[in-house]
Parts: sequence; C-alpha cells; structure tokens
Amino acid sequence: MINPAEDIVNVWLQECENHFTMSNVCVPKKGGGSRKEIDIVSTDGKKFYWIEISVSPNPRLPPKEGRMDRIISNVVRKFGEDKQKYLEERFKGIQFEKWDVYSPNLFSTSKEEAEFCSALEKREIKAVNFEDILSKIGERLTYMGYDVTRKYLYLFKKFKYP
Repeated sequence: MINPAEDIVNVWLQECENHFTMSNVCVPKKGGGSRKEIDIVSTDGKKFYWIEISVSPNPRLPPKEGRMDRIISNVVRKFGEDKQKYLEERFKGIQFEKWDVYSPNLFSTSKEEAEFCSALEKREIKAVNFEDILSKIGERLTYMGYDVTRKYLYLFKKFKYP
C-alpha cells in the first residue's frame, strides 16, 4: 500500500540527510509469508537507522484520559521484538538508531508534545516532527525529479513559495 507520508520521509532522508534507504522491509513469519513491515531502514554511511512513520493529517485520538500512554505504547509497539530480531539476523553486528516520525496533530499543546518526545527518548527512540521534515524539504528540494513524490513536493513548493 502506498503511504504518502512514508514517501515524503524517504525523500527527506535522501535529499536532506544524504541517506541510502530501503523502504517497506517485510519481516517474514516463521511459517512463511510476511507478518509485519519496517517502514524504512537507512544509512548515512556511518550509522544505521530504523524509522517508523506515525503520521496522519487527522489522527483518531484515544480518549483524553490515558491518551499519552496509549500514543507512546503504539509507537513502542512499532519497534517490536520480532522486527528487532529480524534486523539483527539480517544485518549481523549492526546497531540501529530508532526514529519515530510523528504528526504534531496528536497534541493539543507543546507541553504534551515535549512530554511525548521525552518519553520516547527514555526508550532510546528519537522523535522527529513531520512538519520539520516538510520544512526542510521545502528549503532543499530544487528540482522536480522523476518520481511522483518529488514532482508533487516540487510543485507544491513552487505554488506555495513563489
């Protein structure tokens, strides 16, 4: 399934962070088939990154009471043990830095957002704001490219920032 947010993060990693990327990495089941998917695995030539994307323009929010705990547990679940084992087996000896790309629409205040980022940091997951990614792409992307995502981002930039 095509996820525009994943494609945009992929472009950001390549254009702004100079990463080589693999997207939609399937984690096979023991009995065959594939069970889960890692959104993006990337490297800048020095470090390796495991990136999960949790972006929606209109996220369905859990009830106010216990919301933060549920949002955090949803992110932590994306970095599950089965995916971790798969990466360890496939990329022997390589340690992956974990990043979660999140939508700031999840939070009603900057205090909530800071609490979320801090909670992930304690779990060794770097929280990356999707709005920051869009801003960096807007600054850096200077050509249309051949793939659909770059074309749309470039056109958006041209019409939004003449």
